[in-house]
Amino acid sequence: MKHKDLLQRYEELKKRLKSKIFGQDDAIEELINALFHIHHSPINQPFKGLFTFFGPHNSGKVYLATLLEQESEEFQGIKVVNMAEFTDPADQKKLIGSSGALPTFIKAHPQSIVVFKDIEKCDNVIQLALMNYIFASKEESGVDCSNVLFIFTSTLGSSLIKKEDFQRFYKKDPLKAQAKFIEFIAKEKKIIYDIVESAIVPELLSVMVQNYIILFKPLEFDSIVKIAKASFKETIQKSNIEGVDKISLPKNDFIELLVLSFSPYINARRVHKKLPDLIIDLIYQAVIKAKLPIKKIVFEVSDEAKDFFKKVDKKFLENLIKQNRSVHLSWSITTLKNIVTINIQKATLFKLPLYIEPTQKPYVNYSTISFNDIAGQKHVKSHLKEIVRILKQPSIVERFHIPMPKGMLLHGPKGVGKTLLAYAFIKETEFAYVMLTGSDLLDTNLIHAAYQKAKEIAPAIVFLDELDGKDGMIIPYDAISEEIDAISDEEYVFTVATALNIDAIDKNLLASERFDFLIEVPDLDMEARKFFIKKILQKPNDGKIDVEKVARYMSGLSGYEMQRVGKEAALYVIRKNLKVITEEILIEQINNIKYGQKIDKKRIRNLEKDLHKTAYHEAGHAVISYLLLPDIKIEQVTITPRAEALGFVSYTDEFITNISKEELYNDICVALAGRLSKLKKFPQEGEDTGAAQDLEQATWEAYNLVATFGMDESLGYVHVDTLMQNVSKELFNDTIEERVAYWIEKATNDTIELIETHWEKIEKVAATLIEKEMIDGTELKNIMES
Repeated sequence: MKHKDLLQRYEELKKRLKSKIFGQDDAIEELINALFHIHHSPINQPFKGLFTFFGPHNSGKVYLATLLEQESEEFQGIKVVNMAEFTDPADQKKLIGSSGALPTFIKAHPQSIVVFKDIEKCDNVIQLALMNYIFASKEESGVDCSNVLFIFTSTLGSSLIKKEDFQRFYKKDPLKAQAKFIEFIAKEKKIIYDIVESAIVPELLSVMVQNYIILFKPLEFDSIVKIAKASFKETIQKSNIEGVDKISLPKNDFIELLVLSFSPYINARRVHKKLPDLIIDLIYQAVIKAKLPIKKIVFEVSDEAKDFFKKVDKKFLENLIKQNRSVHLSWSITTLKNIVTINIQKATLFKLPLYIEPTQKPYVNYSTISFNDIAGQKHVKSHLKEIVRILKQPSIVERFHIPMPKGMLLHGPKGVGKTLLAYAFIKETEFAYVMLTGSDLLDTNLIHAAYQKAKEIAPAIVFLDELDGKDGMIIPYDAISEEIDAISDEEYVFTVATALNIDAIDKNLLASERFDFLIEVPDLDMEARKFFIKKILQKPNDGKIDVEKVARYMSGLSGYEMQRVGKEAALYVIRKNLKVITEEILIEQINNIKYGQKIDKKRIRNLEKDLHKTAYHEAGHAVISYLLLPDIKIEQVTITPRAEALGFVSYTDEFITNISKEELYNDICVALAGRLSKLKKFPQEGEDTGAAQDLEQATWEAYNLVATFGMDESLGYVHVDTLMQNVSKELFNDTIEERVAYWIEKATNDTIELIETHWEKIEKVAATLIEKEMIDGTELKNIMES
């Protein structure tokens, strides 16, 4: 065939392809140019041509290959092989064995197109075997592939292709842009049967580069409208509805609004598949409503709906995705003189359910929780807002020539708001997120899918809740590390994780450039406690509840436990047939949660005597603590028997600070004061088992004073534990024993002296406890200062 005739034939083929596939003119141009080049190429190869089509889902890669076979005279037959079905190396026989699917098809269709759909999804062993098969001679493979066009398709690199700056770069300098793209693809990973490997084996990627690579852009809204218009026309032409003479084609604005109703994720395949059903349904509704022969059905759009569409631009469509919204169309069907009008009366926005893709994990989500919804944690919120600013302004990081941060871990006790803070952080970034929690974190394939999904919608966040696992779960930290390492600046994905126990997480995962920010979320502060109390005060109450006082009692409770206080108080009022919650009821529920339920006094053998003994025991602790440790505020002193103890002294918030030798010694005295006070009042019966925990604490603190903190004059500044672990367990044993006994004896004598001096106050506190069972910090202060 003459050069001129061939050129004309390819030009005509190009026009036919462009008339049937929309939005991919550049890809069609490249394909036709490459086919023309192949026809004149002197290179000797065992196949007609080898193409790789890269592009997002539903961008027309397989469709273009199908149309090429239909419209071109060169090919008679096409086979599309779904490579996701070949994840086991043993599957290669089914594909390229002597009686496999591929040789069987090629023998029957020697002049054909073979499409390997989603080549990255098959096992790498099969990728290599397939490459070798394609490049094998007729003698080696037993099949003549000289007139076969092979096409690989892949969605790898879609996040890069979608970026406008890359598309501009590709138009300006295709060769350099393609090199950048291949470099990007080479870093892509996949997980098959828990094994992390290259998404496309390097040898095959090299072959792709040496042949023809064509990039498919994501379809713009206008292109999808053209597809919808063609689908609409085809549906009307094929429909043969009895009683309808003619159905008019609608104008563009009608089609555009129809397509918009498929938002927020508008893709060509879904529109092409679902639109005919929608059209037929509308026509049948019109026929049923009219109940008479119809001359004509026409489609119209109201002025109000047209005004709505005027707002639609690229930013509007992007916001639909970010805000998880769709467009609802309101219809009217009217009949006049046997002409039925189907009218779009109104278009309105509405919020979709939380999960946009309910049938396929992982889900794409959009947080609705803000920092204003979370009580307390002022310092943590401030820190998180600083990180948000970095993510939203990457130029700040670029100025210092360091890579963008890739992850953040929020760790701290249960119920302090870690998960809520993570949600609020995500909302502040305005990124979509993909979440994995619980058993999801055990599945390496799901972890990989989460990061792939996030890359598709980048910039985005992968949220890993409870990363330290629970109930013996073994989290595949290596797989998470691999995914984070594979993230590039072009497809920016930030990982947010929460954990109770940071020590349970693999230290390699916590390294810089994986989790760059490690943020401790502490126990809830006074502000947070007041927030929960004010929520409780929305329930019926006597109006006399002291918020400050109850907030002090709540110290140490988690958010879950504080919510439980309100519920338990309400249930108590209902059970007892009372009318309102009181301060006393609230404090009782707090004590139940913190220290256990009250014990039935009938279960105490010598009730009166034991209550008196406990009263002097706790009074001794309280008075000596008030004298020696004035900075540690007492919350309450009680002799109400509970599951945890027959009585106790509890404290309000303690501040983290260095402890002096004097304070440590005073701690020992306070621990001993309970038994010593009881012995003074009850010399014969005061020495009982109730002081076991006190003695354990006193002994441990005396040991630490001597062996750990270097505070003993005889032993000096020696850290004995280091010597015992690394040198000898026998070193200083006798000295430690002697000095611990010395400090216990000294503390005992000093405490006895203090008890003698302040016995009147101990008597007064004990008497008040016997009378009331509990006194709070304010009442104790009044007794001490009276």
